[in-house]
Amino acid sequence: MKKKTTQSTLLFFIGFLTLTSAPLKGQNSYDDEKMLVSLDSLNFPTVHLGEVVIKSAREQRPLQELPISTSLIPVDQIEQEQVTGLTDLTSRVPNLYMPSYGSKLTSPIYIRGIGSRINSPAVGLYVDNVPQFDKSSFDFEFYNIERVEVLRGPQGTMYGRNNLGGLIHVYTQSPEKTQNVTAETELGNYGRYNFGLTINQPLGEKTDLQVGGQYRHQDGYFENIYNGKMADKMDVFNARARLIHRWNNHFKSDLIVSTEESKQNGYPYGIIDPSTNQLQPVNYNETSGYDRNLTTAGLVNNWTKNDLSIKATTSAQFINNEQTIDQDFTTDSRYIVSQPQTQLILSQEVSATLDRDNMETIFGIFGFYQSLEKDVDVGTGQDYSTQIRKDYEHTNMGLALFAQTTVSDFLFKRLSVTPGVRIDWEKNTQDYYYDMISDGQLIPMDSTDSDMKFSEILPRISIDYQVSDAFNIYGSLTKGYKTGGFNSTFERPQDQTFDAEHSWSYEAGLKSKWVLNLLRFSITGFYIDWRNQQIYQPVPTGRGSMLKNAGRSESKGMEAELTIRPNKILETTVNTGYTKATFLEYQKNDSTDLSGNHLPYAPRVTLYAGQNIHIPVNNKFLDKALVNINYQGTGKLYWDDENSASQEYYGVWNASVTFRRKNASLSFRSRNIFDKNYQVFRFSALGNNYAQRGIPANFSARLKVMF
Repeated sequence: MKKKTTQSTLLFFIGFLTLTSAPLKGQNSYDDEKMLVSLDSLNFPTVHLGEVVIKSAREQRPLQELPISTSLIPVDQIEQEQVTGLTDLTSRVPNLYMPSYGSKLTSPIYIRGIGSRINSPAVGLYVDNVPQFDKSSFDFEFYNIERVEVLRGPQGTMYGRNNLGGLIHVYTQSPEKTQNVTAETELGNYGRYNFGLTINQPLGEKTDLQVGGQYRHQDGYFENIYNGKMADKMDVFNARARLIHRWNNHFKSDLIVSTEESKQNGYPYGIIDPSTNQLQPVNYNETSGYDRNLTTAGLVNNWTKNDLSIKATTSAQFINNEQTIDQDFTTDSRYIVSQPQTQLILSQEVSATLDRDNMETIFGIFGFYQSLEKDVDVGTGQDYSTQIRKDYEHTNMGLALFAQTTVSDFLFKRLSVTPGVRIDWEKNTQDYYYDMISDGQLIPMDSTDSDMKFSEILPRISIDYQVSDAFNIYGSLTKGYKTGGFNSTFERPQDQTFDAEHSWSYEAGLKSKWVLNLLRFSITGFYIDWRNQQIYQPVPTGRGSMLKNAGRSESKGMEAELTIRPNKILETTVNTGYTKATFLEYQKNDSTDLSGNHLPYAPRVTLYAGQNIHIPVNNKFLDKALVNINYQGTGKLYWDDENSASQEYYGVWNASVTFRRKNASLSFRSRNIFDKNYQVFRFSALGNNYAQRGIPANFSARLKVMF
């Protein structure tokens, strides 16, 4: 741990000195205009980091003025650093962690220690303004992405249910007023190859069309020694169509339809010895995997005139998937589970923004409907002689009203106050059927028809003071909320349901841009008082998992982000986060009190340090070269609430170099250069301990051409 931390600190220190020594040398001797001349004379043309607007924030204020802890991953960083999905954001974004569960089915995200291992997520995800309600849609392939925004802390006041830990918003690239064709191909070790094609074509003066697709194949990283096949082979096909039409100067429609078809072998788990931490190879007899079809359609209508804008977002999502898993992960035929499920999710939101004088008011209404049909078939006993069948029919619907007002120059100049409130109503129903087949006999075991209702008021207030054009301080108080619901796996009647959880989040920070806007820095401190927390636990037999409510927890820490770009050649980024998330009151059972333990899946530290070098060449063969070196560090985390298993701090080095000539680029990339050995998931079941190793060192080459 000490060695890697020292390396990352040294990288940052060298990068900082390199970037700042020459360009900033005379900043006390020259005024701004002369400073620019001085820099130019050294062949380091200056650039400004520019004003950044976070699209996810309802108030659409610049990043510098937004009273929320935020991170932005732009398209350049996505491409240079091989960000192919949300899992790659781990440690790139302060206090964000996304474990690799072994398949795309359950992809939990944790921010500041807040997340949900199973059932509904505790961190929200939107893709092009369309909400993703289920974690089975979180792990999707990135292609043609414009930016990713992360808002930390509860975002329920404006975005509603289950945004307890924060919100992630992914935006794809727009075809508006663009005409081109982009083709790309990538080849790498471990049998990796990708092919992609995107066409942007105007259809007259008012309409723009984009169609595109991508195919990705991966042989896999881990072999199942039982059958000699790769345990994590994957094939994924994506397609997207986007149509933008400008009806007039005030009204615009944006229609996006996308689909992803994925087929993967999954769950490359091996047995691990807790005493030695020695991980055995993958070795089980039943082929396991996960197949998914994910289709999403969203229509966003925007109408703006003078001080009033109205936005209506209509969305539909269909998820059809099936999981097959050798649940004992051994060569014995003890347990095998098949789980097909189908989901339909519909949502509608209408919001209006009135911006007049020193006051901006946002108000709206949101409604959704979610249906889930799931079958769970379990083969157990010697050679699966006993069959257990469970059927679930689950519906969830809700309605919400929300409003927020920002008053500028409140009481005195440069002081802004933003109160907001949301009222949520939700109804949750589940029909449950449980049968067993033993010795050819059908034995009805249980059936229930249940419903639960929830309602909540979610207030938020923030204040921010613009000390100067380059310096802003803020503070906020926000209530967070995650609905209760039904467990899809339970063995006792008292475990069928779990209650809602609540939090109060206190946050304060500052954002600044210094030295002719060549440096941007932000730091945030937070404290979260978290009650009735939903905790992941195995069911009594160990064959499955469920949620139970704990007593009370807290999460406290900080986040800091630094970007320095004094010229067009060099850019350094350092992001770090610290989280201490612990149970304050947690009586797990009559004999086990876990008060004081750390929450699972909450790394104590996250660290990212990246150095970009833009090298102008300007000859007939090459225009420029881009070099990126980055380090991702993830602090110690625990895998269970008893803190019996953990992953120590680990760091991973990545690098890429890109050569550009006109509209073509050739990139060489490498991830986990030094083949760091670490675990991305660990759990215990059926008397054994299992773990999954992180992806080993890998490399690829990508060619991208735009016509």
